[in-house]
Amino acid sequence: MMKKRIIVGGGRTGRELAMQLPGSIIIESDPEAAKKSSKIQGVKVVTGDGTDEKLLQSVGIDGADAFIALTENDDVNYRSASIAKRYGVSKVIVRVEDPENEEKFRDLDVESVMFPTKMVANFIGDLLCCEEKEPVSRPFDRLLVPHIAKTTAEKAFKEALLIASASRKKAKIEVVSYDRSEQKMMEKKAKKWDVPFEFLLDEGELIDMLKHNIHNTDCIIVDDEKITILDRIFPRNIILNLMRSVTSPVLVARSCSYYRHILVLLDSSPASEQNLTIALQIAHLFGADLSLLLLEEIPPEFWGRIKELKTVENVNITKLKVEGNVMIEAVKEVKSEKYDLIVMPWRGTGLIRSSMIRKIVNDASCSVLTVCTKL
Repeated sequence: MMKKRIIVGGGRTGRELAMQLPGSIIIESDPEAAKKSSKIQGVKVVTGDGTDEKLLQSVGIDGADAFIALTENDDVNYRSASIAKRYGVSKVIVRVEDPENEEKFRDLDVESVMFPTKMVANFIGDLLCCEEKEPVSRPFDRLLVPHIAKTTAEKAFKEALLIASASRKKAKIEVVSYDRSEQKMMEKKAKKWDVPFEFLLDEGELIDMLKHNIHNTDCIIVDDEKITILDRIFPRNIILNLMRSVTSPVLVARSCSYYRHILVLLDSSPASEQNLTIALQIAHLFGADLSLLLLEEIPPEFWGRIKELKTVENVNITKLKVEGNVMIEAVKEVKSEKYDLIVMPWRGTGLIRSSMIRKIVNDASCSVLTVCTKL
């Protein structure tokens, strides 16, 4: 017998989820969005207000196996979820836009989901035990946050939580620190986000701390630190020292929010293919749009290998060509404030040279992920 799932909100997220859950019922107040949803095979669409109790009764809320509220309005989601709880729906899942509202949804005894678009669909699809569906691929399984010197690692830890919580099977966060002053706070936040967490005490210097704890780390996440002219003369900048010393990807945390727009710098070097592969995994996981800045002509066989990756599916990709000076145009695009994440190689081997990488790490207004090329 097919399960009855009611979805309030037939926007992009609702449609994405309905395609994964055949037999669903979508309730959508916007006639145009409802029309788009009606094109999904095997899905019933009702145009109306998801907070209308009589409407919910008419679609059979009293016999629903799951109720999912996915509108962008927290008030609508809360009121419709309240009705579902009163009718005894066993599994009520709600999209929450404002993290400040999470507590009141937890008080309602619903499972709060704060992830946008495809991430919501993948998370809920897994949550409802769609065993035939492959799990969402993750770029990283183990995240290391170094708590360095006097920095609090506040941004780095928050961004690590966002990345770790982006799929049903969550990545593990490990914080390595010289003291325990932040341990309880971090443990509390990790528990709230239901993210695996371990605190490691290491009283050594930065590089020694990393050497002791970096084994099998998929990504190191650090707080933003501006690079000065003196840093370029005297190698004292923490981020630059870190990038020079490790082979794991390093993420400089600035965005501290779910990624919606990602920029990847591409040339024809092997490094670019590795970087694009990771960027596609991140975009697939977060439901983000992906912009590819093409610094030169990319061989057809490169695109052929990329098209074979499953993470390409349902990722909106835009190709941007550079006209003029490569470094000037790349830095200009990075500083446009259109992106939440920049992905590029460290130790460039093609047109993406070290001077460009250092400038982008310093000048970008968003988070920057540098990947050490494995050639």
